[in-house]
Amino acid sequence: MTRELKALVFSMFYNFIISIIKFSGGLFFHLGSLFADGLHTLSDFITDLVSFLGVHLSKKRPTRHHPYGFGRVEYLTNLFVGMLLVVLSIYIIIQGFLSEVTYPDNVVFFLLLTVFFLKVIVLVFLGYTNKKIRSQVLITSLREAKADLYSTIIVFIVVLCLKFSNLFPVLKYADIIGSSMIGLMVLTMALKIISENSLSLLGEAEINSELVSNIREFILSFHGVTDTKFTLIKYGNYYQIHIMLEVDSNLSVRQITNLEHKLKRELMRHRFFHVKYPTIYITNDLERE
Repeated sequence: MTRELKALVFSMFYNFIISIIKFSGGLFFHLGSLFADGLHTLSDFITDLVSFLGVHLSKKRPTRHHPYGFGRVEYLTNLFVGMLLVVLSIYIIIQGFLSEVTYPDNVVFFLLLTVFFLKVIVLVFLGYTNKKIRSQVLITSLREAKADLYSTIIVFIVVLCLKFSNLFPVLKYADIIGSSMIGLMVLTMALKIISENSLSLLGEAEINSELVSNIREFILSFHGVTDTKFTLIKYGNYYQIHIMLEVDSNLSVRQITNLEHKLKRELMRHRFFHVKYPTIYITNDLERE
């Protein structure tokens, strides 16, 4: 099992436990915002599960009809996740307005601190893993984990407000407002996921200036290379690269062939570039191309 899949399994396990705790607390204490927060965490579990299946499919070997692999399957799974979150956000907002006003017990604070701590563990682990492997699926999962952490903070504020609602009657509506805020957070995140992955599915080029600069410097370090232009196309957790390579006019055909093979091999072996299926075009005058 790859590091990416292990990270998703870890996240799924924790999200399932956290959602059970939140659901149980929301139902037992009749707290709509906590129940909505539980739905939010459950959505994280579902999206991790869908992403797990997507990553598994994206690892399939290329075929004659799909010569560049199945990396973009990750974008399809993320689009499904985004649409699922849209439906869930609408449900959370409606459910929030239907919930009754309650006055929660102090135990709720302990429960919220517990789930907050568990979510921080997930967040730190996903962030660390994503820095190592740069996965679009983990970026989505990481974003959802952050949003879930914020929604737990909202519930904490809601409970605090309800504690003082006897003194300030207007605070009794805090639960409804909190549920609506969580629903709107989920909706905003869902629309962002849909927007980003729709563009990537169409063949979006990487614009990370640091990565592009590092790859350019790496290519120019090869003996015989005088200049280069290239395009990085996102394919899930890897890139397809098209390279225009200007070489020294004194190189022989054999030297150019060896250079091309070596460059392809070293690009794919580099641990930080995540490049697959490089295509190289050789020229002696890049400005004319």
